[in-house]
Amino acid sequence: MTSAVEQLPVSPEPSLVAQPWSSLGKIAYEAIIEGIFKGVLPAGTQISIDGVARQLKMSNTPVREALSRLAAERLVLFSANRGYTVTPKISADEYHQLFEARRTLEVASIKSAAIAPASIERIGTLLQRLSSTEGGIEYEQYHGFNQADREFHLAFVSMSQNQFLRHAWEQLHFHLHVGRLYAGAGVIDLQEARTEHQAIFQALKEGNRKELLQRMGDHIKNAETRLRRLVKTTP
Repeated sequence: MTSAVEQLPVSPEPSLVAQPWSSLGKIAYEAIIEGIFKGVLPAGTQISIDGVARQLKMSNTPVREALSRLAAERLVLFSANRGYTVTPKISADEYHQLFEARRTLEVASIKSAAIAPASIERIGTLLQRLSSTEGGIEYEQYHGFNQADREFHLAFVSMSQNQFLRHAWEQLHFHLHVGRLYAGAGVIDLQEARTEHQAIFQALKEGNRKELLQRMGDHIKNAETRLRRLVKTTP
């Protein structure tokens, strides 16, 4: 019995696109991520290791490596009967819990942060990169914003002197699950996010930890409110 991946309609371009850089495992991972985000691999799709390997012109081993990573990130689910299938997008309850956990961890990280000039300089560089992203409806646009936003926030978490906070934050895989909601809509709050990111960085430069905590907490709360409608319209 063929899988849903193998049954995808034939088109001039392959359904999964291999990028011409990095390891084969990373190439397979990025191709499957793109397929999930674009809806080429919708929720419930059974992913054939053989089918993906054939489309990407590689062996099964890097595809298995990619799917194992995606399973750890909760974007695919493995079962003995069906193999790997694409998970549904997050529910409204999961969405709220994810934001709540993120806010708790980022605020705690800032409270325990050792703020050094090198960290401020690095975050400034990341802010410039983040500010240059477009966040449009094309995958490359909203995915670019999502990746830059992850690096910006991770830089704050990484300043914490508590290594377990960073580990817990990374295990949320927040940007993967919320970024998945951007498909077809783009980053609907791009301008608001840019303004809030700038305010966060300004508080950091001024060395005002109290203001930094307030602005980061407010930013995460505001983002949850703004993006909530994407969850409501998700099938």
